[in-house]
Amino acid sequence: MLTHSRMALCLMLTALLTACGSSVEEVPTGTVSGTVTLGGKPLSGARVNFISGTAGAGAYADLQQDGTYSITEPIAAGDYKVYLSSPGLGDAPPDETGNQEFKDALKEVPQKYQSDQTTELQTVIKEGENTFDIDLKP
Repeated sequence: MLTHSRMALCLMLTALLTACGSSVEEVPTGTVSGTVTLGGKPLSGARVNFISGTAGAGAYADLQQDGTYSITEPIAAGDYKVYLSSPGLGDAPPDETGNQEFKDALKEVPQKYQSDQTTELQTVIKEGENTFDIDLKP
């Protein structure tokens, strides 16, 4: 049988643990989609990458034949740099046979858009759905 002091201690510990769990703040998130064009024509066969130093997050999507992309998994809201890469880079070792399709995907894209260090493309992901269309100039 619990004494009154032990019962009071159990109730206080339960209340304390419950309060600790409720103080976690949720980070606002959003999704992003759009179209990537090069000189007004849809770009395909590439990957669009979003990376944020402030939000500590990143995401990518492969471009479809019509130049569209969609990141449907929520990512943290914040400022993002945007750059293009070959599909498959980052999640698989490079193809040592020299897959020409991957090499050709970015041959017309200016080098400055192919690195998070040199890109001029930036966007702010806000809570909810976002659209970020990109028209690259050759």
